Amino acid sequence: MKNFDDISVEIIGNLAHVEIQRPPNNFFDYLLIQQIADAYEELDEVSECRVIILSSQGKNFCAGANFGQDEDMLDKSVPYAKLYAQAVRLFKTRKPVIAAIQGAAIGGGLGLALSADFRIACPEARFSANFAKLGFHPGFGSSVTLPRIIGKQKAMDMLYTARRVGGEEAFNIGLADKITTKENLINESEDFASQIASSAPMAVESIRSTVKGDLAEQVEKIVDWELSEQMRLQKTDDFKAGIEASLTRDTPQFNRK
Repeated sequence: MKNFDDISVEIIGNLAHVEIQRPPNNFFDYLLIQQIADAYEELDEVSECRVIILSSQGKNFCAGANFGQDEDMLDKSVPYAKLYAQAVRLFKTRKPVIAAIQGAAIGGGLGLALSADFRIACPEARFSANFAKLGFHPGFGSSVTLPRIIGKQKAMDMLYTARRVGGEEAFNIGLADKITTKENLINESEDFASQIASSAPMAVESIRSTVKGDLAEQVEKIVDWELSEQMRLQKTDDFKAGIEASLTRDTPQFNRK
């Protein structure tokens, strides 16, 4: 495995640990997602690796974009175009992925968590599709992945209200597959990954491909639509108000302009 700037990759037995290392919030940009996608693709070619565990250093799993410094967002012509091209790659790899969620998975960070096959969380975890509070459209394929995992009605609840869902509620609605203590999060993830790894690897990959179906193609198609809507809404006063409020931690005032 090659060395990465913002993630580490360690293979222990049949399990691969991919850890995001941008603490405390692990804000993303296209370079981070590119590194994760590169690691996944490399691990696809490592026969010893049967399951990937995705985790993060610090307080939060991935708090989304750092709007004060986000170069992807500041590029007004193609916001997130490069990012979403990398995100699609995550859905095209073959090995099962378990995401260990110790804190906030917000916005695109939620999208990253949704790209995994399973999510293991603790009560301190927080999930939020906060786009509507930013005057923005969801991205990272969340328009497809969130309804697929928790159902259309619950997804609309999260997307329309942009509210934060705690770890316990996430488990109850199926957003988290298991819940455990923060201290036991990695151990629980390893135990579950080991159960998967004990099955025949080619059979697991075959079953995974069948169950996922054309998800990668759906995501690839929907991110083009998501991006076009983001570009349209980015020109509105509501978007400006939402971003400013997020930076100052105020309540945004939207005027449908």
